[in-house]
This record gives sequence, C-alpha cells and structure tokens, in this order.
Amino acid sequence: MSLETGLVVDIDGGIATITISQPERKNALTKPMWGELARIADDLGRDNALRCVVIRGGGGVGFGAGADIHEFVRERDGFAKARDYGMLHAEALQAIEVCQHPVIAAIDGPCIGASFVLAAACDLRIAADNAKFAVPPMKLGATLGYPELQIMLDLLGEAALFEILLEGQVFGPERAREIGFIARHVPLDAFEAEIKTTANRIAGGAPITQRLHKKLINRLKEGGSIGAKEFDEGYRAFDSADFKEGYTAFLEKRKAVFQGK
Repeated sequence: MSLETGLVVDIDGGIATITISQPERKNALTKPMWGELARIADDLGRDNALRCVVIRGGGGVGFGAGADIHEFVRERDGFAKARDYGMLHAEALQAIEVCQHPVIAAIDGPCIGASFVLAAACDLRIAADNAKFAVPPMKLGATLGYPELQIMLDLLGEAALFEILLEGQVFGPERAREIGFIARHVPLDAFEAEIKTTANRIAGGAPITQRLHKKLINRLKEGGSIGAKEFDEGYRAFDSADFKEGYTAFLEKRKAVFQGK
C-alpha cells in the first residue's frame, strides 16, 4: 500500500514493513508523516494476523535524516506550533510503543535526530555497518520534549543520553551497540538477509508470548507498583492453546504451529 505522505506499507505473510520513502529529503520526516505513522501503527496493531512489524528507510538514502527542517518555518516556528508538532510526534511514538506486535527498526545509513527517536521507540534495532547516528538539536537551537526524552532515557540511561544531546556528535554502530541502542550490526551486504531472518524468527514464535512480553516490559518501564490483576497477566499465556501446542510439539520433536489462540 503506497501512501501520499511518503510512507509505504507492505504485508507479506505475518510481517508488515513500513518504509519511509522521501529520498529527495534523505527520508526526513514531515508533520503529515507523523500523523500517518500513528494511524498505520494503530491499524497494524489491531491486525491479529500479523506477527511482526519492520520500520525502515527506502530509496537507498538511509533510515532517515530526522525531521524535515524545510517545514520548520511553517510548522514549528514558535511555542504554539512547536507544541502542536511535538504532540503529534509523541502520538506516533506512543502508537509504535504500544503496538501489540514486536517492532524492528532496520537501520542503514543516517539515523539522525527524530529518526533516531523513532528507532528508539521500536522494540529491536538492527543496523548495517554503514549506519551513522546523532541527535543534534543543539545545532538548531531546538529541544526534545518529555515524550522523546523519556523514550531515550528508558533505553540509554542518563549518561549516554547526556553525551548524545550535549555533544551532538555523529557516531557509528560500534558506539551505538556499546550504549545499548542497537542489538547488533552486520555488514551492509548481509543487512537485508539479517532483517528478513530476524523478522521471520520473531514471527515464528508464539504470538501471545511475544505480545505479552512486550506489554509486560512496557508496564515495568512505567514504574509504580504492580497490582494483583496486572501481576496475573504474566501467567495468562499458560491457559492458551499456543502453550499446549508448544510443549506438545517439543515432546513430539516437531516444529510448533502457533495460531495465536
């Protein structure tokens, strides 16, 4: 499915791929793209036939150069406009975080600014060796809001986040892995195969298990005490048909066929 906003959605089996396609702007993200991304993530999250979502850049220009600076005068000049833009941005990030399916950020080339935050909202980040990272609002006189900062603080911790924001330096996949931003990086010529293999590996797992683990981890990130009803969610999978299929398949030495039931 091709969208006028510069986002393309393809579904192959149980895997949905969202491609950021604005190569003339190095896949920079516009205000309409943030709104559409929120809608797409919400729609995909409601599709129980899906098992995994991949977000990536298209056109051979990298994951993304951040927010489209060309629209700043129109969309972000001044407090009121910047706040409205920020709320739309936060809505899209939240939609990705709460999407019930595991979400992979497939990162090659530049992953800068708002694109970096977008990748941080995903559950798993895998990079090619040509990936370059930075979050340099200090070079624009801009700031990130609480929603963006919270996502990165939860992922990276205080020391790494201050380093990234205060220095604004570009760094490669080795440093990105050191600070826990990416899970791993692979040579560019192995990147496509790695993303496909990873998505298929995730999609091959028990859907209820995958979804519950994401939900429970996100709840832990919120902090606060866990109520009795919430606590019990950690064991709901053991009532599922998938659990019975999983242990039966193990005992019978065959591959499990999960139905998400």
